[in-house]
Amino acid sequence: MVKSRTRNNYEVHYIILRATKEVTMKRAINRSKLDEDANIELVEKMWEQFNNLDHYESNIIDTTNQSIEQSVSTIKAVIEKKSSLLTI
Repeated sequence: MVKSRTRNNYEVHYIILRATKEVTMKRAINRSKLDEDANIELVEKMWEQFNNLDHYESNIIDTTNQSIEQSVSTIKAVIEKKSSLLTI
């Protein structure tokens, strides 16, 4: 039988927050940790890596048009439904 918990009885949820590439780039440019060119390069690479996740596509929450509060609410709902549980 496949378990949906780790050894310590913690549930492990796999949730990916993803916006459109345009929105993701806009958000990255506004971050102050790196300069604009570094942010753009990093986000380009990361966005491409998370663009096609095959069977994990169902774990994606599209945050393109969501506020932070809406994203948090959506994450909580997904966790409550247990629809993002990883099986080990």
